[in-house]
Amino acid sequence: MRALVGLGRVRLADGDADGARTEFRHAHEAAPDDSAPLFWLGCAAAHQGELTSAEGYFTRSLACATPPPRAVVQRAYVRVKLGWLEQARDDLRAAARGGALDDEGAWVAAALGVDSAGGSDSSDGSDGSDGAVSGCGVRRVGGLLRKAGLGALGGGRADWARAARLLGAAWELDRVPGGFPALYGAALAVGGRRDLAADLLDTAARRDPADHCVTHALALTLLNSPRPTAPSGRTAPPWERAIAAWGALLYDDSFWERALRAAGRRYGVEVGADLVPELRAGLRDAVVRRLPGEGAAGESVVDGHGIGGHSIGGQDVHGGRVAPEALFQREADAAHVLAEAGGFPGEWGAPLRCGPLRISALGKVREFGSFAATTTPGGHPLIQIFSELGFAHLQLSAGLPGEALAALAELRCHDCRARARAADAGAAGSREAAAGSREAVVRSREAAVGEPVCEAGCPRFDELNPGYAGLPDRHRQLARDARELALNARVTLGRDELTAPRPDFGAAAAYWRRALVHSRRLERYRHTQADIVSLALAAARDAHRAGRLTRAVTTLETTRSVIGANERPRLDGQLARVLADRGIGEANREDPALDASAADLRRSVALGPRLRRAQLSLGIVLRVLALRRWGSGSLSGARATLEEAAERLTAALAHFPDDPELTEELDRARSELDFVRGQFDESGR
Repeated sequence: MRALVGLGRVRLADGDADGARTEFRHAHEAAPDDSAPLFWLGCAAAHQGELTSAEGYFTRSLACATPPPRAVVQRAYVRVKLGWLEQARDDLRAAARGGALDDEGAWVAAALGVDSAGGSDSSDGSDGSDGAVSGCGVRRVGGLLRKAGLGALGGGRADWARAARLLGAAWELDRVPGGFPALYGAALAVGGRRDLAADLLDTAARRDPADHCVTHALALTLLNSPRPTAPSGRTAPPWERAIAAWGALLYDDSFWERALRAAGRRYGVEVGADLVPELRAGLRDAVVRRLPGEGAAGESVVDGHGIGGHSIGGQDVHGGRVAPEALFQREADAAHVLAEAGGFPGEWGAPLRCGPLRISALGKVREFGSFAATTTPGGHPLIQIFSELGFAHLQLSAGLPGEALAALAELRCHDCRARARAADAGAAGSREAAAGSREAVVRSREAAVGEPVCEAGCPRFDELNPGYAGLPDRHRQLARDARELALNARVTLGRDELTAPRPDFGAAAAYWRRALVHSRRLERYRHTQADIVSLALAAARDAHRAGRLTRAVTTLETTRSVIGANERPRLDGQLARVLADRGIGEANREDPALDASAADLRRSVALGPRLRRAQLSLGIVLRVLALRRWGSGSLSGARATLEEAAERLTAALAHFPDDPELTEELDRARSELDFVRGQFDESGR
């Protein structure tokens, strides 16, 4: 039983109230007469706001033979929140008599007019009713506790621990941030109550998201909160909520104005606004250094509640595939784009300049979707960066197309992925059970795989992709945009393979073939062809200028193998020139490979018949090659080569009539051919 209670307490401390209640129920079943499981069931129910149930559990715990000393105090807190002030007074009097009142309980007792020594108070505030009063009594108690907490911070030396206890008690009773939420949150955080501080500041930030003081206090509290050892499945980890808060500050003008004023007062100098970009970059780096490593990506578990109590995509929001640093980069870049668009206006006053996690935390995804659709109707600056596609954008911008392609492989929430896997498994089972119905199995598998985006009816789609929330065909548009990004990534991957220090031309061709196949679905085939050819020409020109002629030739030949006939003329002219240079260069070496030189020049002439230098060089190389063969005793080889030389020079003159060099070279070839033919006839060979 004790082990079950201990496990439940660990889960409750981690925020997993559902799991905690399960363990406490098991403990109660194992020991029905023990008060501890009932007490902790009451705590878990109170944590979830189920006050009536909590009151019942505490009452049953107190009825046991050895009730926990704190049960009566906890029941008093619950009764205060329920508005049962008379019953709460009775509990606090009993706790005072039994010595179970701590500082928080004593302040609550004082606020309710209870003598904390255990005696009665003649002015108990009773109105003659049954003790059930309106919530204004709770507000009064909370206000008195907050005032006492502020008092603990005054005087010569602040008592942060006492202030945290008092403000924590106020927050537990009355979840209204009060008039100084940033100060209350700071007191709770410094006093060691970071969980309550984050809770209070979260609530205050949702009420007034433009209050940069509250957001700053929240960001600091979350960034300095201990990382949970086992994510609860109910709330996002502190670092993810911190990312949302810091992203909202990076481009907040009021935040930086306050920071500059504070720096000026501290150092006694005027700090200009021109320092903000440098300070912003430094802040980004500082936040990144404080974030957990890549292994924490799998902790992004927010089934049902998410940042600030709002779902942002369900369990395992990014599938464990997004590292905290990448999540922060997406948030910061999105905030920058939104700032350039003038910010997101709303009832909070100053426009917000934040990222998608913050939008989801505020529960304003639909409003933002409408804003994004009307702000950038002809493009995607706000739409795509405020979605799961934002991670692919980051990778492409960083020159990492492979990582961008991986980021696009799965864009669904946890539930949609699970349904897709189940459907795929069902299709596989159907194939085994009904092998004769192959067509039906194929249809089932195709339906199960589909696009890697959430289903049309997914309730979490908008929270994951607030930029698309205002589009009527948002699921289809996201899928199309994802395909376009994947297309760009594959085209870039092909280019990178060609331009790598050790290029892989086969891989480049494979990437580009795949890109061209997908471009047809997007009706961008001709455009994609043109892009690929432009990239290949640029890479070939760079290699050509660097004297790497074979690399330039292979680059162009690889591209030519995947490109349709309509774009090949752009490649053929460049390929003809490179082949001519390589062939001429080989022929001019001290011990040239004339067969290879002639092969390059033949291809150059075939691709670019109007390339005069290739035509002339081919005639010269063939004549020299014929002379070499004659010298080695192959009269037939010499004759065939000279015949080819004469034919090719004659054809060249059709393109360049009366060219003196071509004419002179043709005369030499014919003269040498006549000589070789004479030698051939005399030898009989």
